[in-house]
Amino acid sequence: MAPVTTTVVVKGEFKDDYLPESLGTGTLNTLPLATAPLSASVVTRDLLSDQAARVLSDVVKNDASIGEDYAPVGYYGDFQIRGIPIDLATGLKINGLTIAGEQDVPLENKQSVEFLKGLAGVESGVASAGGLIGYVTKRPSLITAIDAATDHRGSSFGAVDLGRFFGSHKQVGARINLATEHMIPYVQHTNGWRGVGAGAADWRINPATTLVGDFEYQHKVQRSVTGYQLLGGTLVPDITRLAPSHMLGYQTWMKPNTFDTWNASTRLTRDLPHDWRAQIAGSLSHSLIDDNVVYAYGNSNNDPWYDFAADGTYDIYDYRNPGELRMNGVAQATASGRIRTGALTHEITAGTELFLRNVRTPGDRNPGDPSYVVDGSIYAWIGSENIYQPDQSFAAATDPATGHALVAGPRALKDDNHQTSLLLQDRIRIPHGIQLIAAGRFDNLRDHNFSGSMNTDKKLWLPQYAATYNPIHSVTIYGNYGVLLSLGPQAPWWTYGDANQYLAPFFTRQAEAGVKMQPTQRLLVTAAWFRMTTPNFYPRLLTANDATCPTGAGELCFEIDGREVHNGLELSAEGKAARWLRLTGSLTAMNATGERTSTPSYNGKQIINQPHVRTSLFADVLVPHGRGLHLMPGWGFTGVKQATRDNTVSVPAYNIFNMGARYTVGGEQGHLTLRLYADNIANKRYWKDTGSSYGDTFLHLGAPTTVRLSAHYTF
Repeated sequence: MAPVTTTVVVKGEFKDDYLPESLGTGTLNTLPLATAPLSASVVTRDLLSDQAARVLSDVVKNDASIGEDYAPVGYYGDFQIRGIPIDLATGLKINGLTIAGEQDVPLENKQSVEFLKGLAGVESGVASAGGLIGYVTKRPSLITAIDAATDHRGSSFGAVDLGRFFGSHKQVGARINLATEHMIPYVQHTNGWRGVGAGAADWRINPATTLVGDFEYQHKVQRSVTGYQLLGGTLVPDITRLAPSHMLGYQTWMKPNTFDTWNASTRLTRDLPHDWRAQIAGSLSHSLIDDNVVYAYGNSNNDPWYDFAADGTYDIYDYRNPGELRMNGVAQATASGRIRTGALTHEITAGTELFLRNVRTPGDRNPGDPSYVVDGSIYAWIGSENIYQPDQSFAAATDPATGHALVAGPRALKDDNHQTSLLLQDRIRIPHGIQLIAAGRFDNLRDHNFSGSMNTDKKLWLPQYAATYNPIHSVTIYGNYGVLLSLGPQAPWWTYGDANQYLAPFFTRQAEAGVKMQPTQRLLVTAAWFRMTTPNFYPRLLTANDATCPTGAGELCFEIDGREVHNGLELSAEGKAARWLRLTGSLTAMNATGERTSTPSYNGKQIINQPHVRTSLFADVLVPHGRGLHLMPGWGFTGVKQATRDNTVSVPAYNIFNMGARYTVGGEQGHLTLRLYADNIANKRYWKDTGSSYGDTFLHLGAPTTVRLSAHYTF
């Protein structure tokens, strides 16, 4: 027989834009980003690669509603959304399941990073009030790719991305991501190394059943830096006399931090008759940290002694807290489907979830005597320095009685959190483009804190309501209202009546309205207005005893006093604005003030670390006749940020300009892509963060110019 030749023509669409189609974080079921009744943004894999993002601090700059709240070099970061700090115990997720947030989650195996702005009580239970940050992992695909990168300081990075399908019908897929990085940051003495290994697998058991799983592990070793504090409690240090490269209190003998973190999850999905689907999912997250730092904090000869002295003198402490272990576990089962009743369609989701959180760390030192250390963490005064003078050398802390080196331990249980939840959501589709969403979560909370006296056993109902209207196909108008319970913060160790204790859980309420429009198929423009009310926490000088500090008259007590009201407007655009232009940009204008406090100077004042205006813009411009050459300009503006609650001390506004270029050899379908990206091209000096940590206020210098070069090759 003569040979027969068959020609197969495959047509596909190459979506070269920054607009994802769906959103998973904050939703019980994945929803289209363009119609979800909430404010959210997504940073895609393309954008992560173009900006050479390595840690979450590199990613959050793409959304003007998010800022750093305590994110020093060499340590895991904390952030705030809509002016409210994220609770790291509940505020970060991978594929919709909560992880221990005290880690730098690796980005090499991530397809996107999602930011939910506002409440998500139904999806998350007792959680962070400001919003959620969610990571979405890469799924198996047929790929073989390598990456290599460096920067102008000599850092080196290499990664491998390998994916395959197996089985007679390609029903099993696997993907492996491996990466290693030698880090040379802009701060001296903070060189470090990390290694990453991650795997993902999908198994199509039969046409109706799918099992997926993910695992990632990261080992990281790096010294961390401490921030500055106000001089005398009333003056910002002179930034012209400071260098971002200077590490406060550096000592040659100080150990680096060591981070060993892993996250694992699995999900089984089964399609049922009559448009129903069942899911069972589980995850385990593990963060083990050997925490070491020469800590710059306060000055014992100053008033207040928990700030630097007026002339710039500060105390340094030998801080060692080995074996910090935090573990989160989640088990979840849900069923979803449709029920039609006449002209109405009900999309029902119901399920249950078990959440476990366990924290074990060494014990606390005696706060009354800096040289005395009890069994547990080491926190011992070793000397004093000045921010405007060269570093001095001091010996490591020793036992004052024996002169022997101090040894921290033993590790003890500090926090034990259990949540058992039942959840229900009804999305009602009404003719003429109207949807009504009624949802709620019944949460049985047991939170016992063993480093303080606050224990919580509480049963509560968390409601959430929303409505959407589509006057035309490309426009969605929505509104939502919700109530969320969050775990109380921990008091600083220097308050008198409640040192180190956790405050009671608190409620946050939110009302939001917005509009989403797609002027073209691949561009999404959104606007949202919101109002959030949450309790005001701060160290208050008591004139008389109260319930929180029964013997605190004349002393500072960390407690709820009044409330914060956050009113804001968010504008954003994501996607492909023209054939030659891709962009992601946002603007947030917010008035977040304290109200009804017993300290009159705090009422009506903007909260610390939250500017009235912040903007973010990143663009990808195709160079005419460049054949694979793109320019990538970026700009961010941050308004004045307050450093004290009475707004008498603030840090100036600043603009940051970035510039990059991407070139694909041989055109857009080529195998080799080269990227050059420079942050802060004007080498602007600025204070990036005036946030608080456990009641203290710190100031962190922003990074100077950083130039990165990377190459991506796909076989």
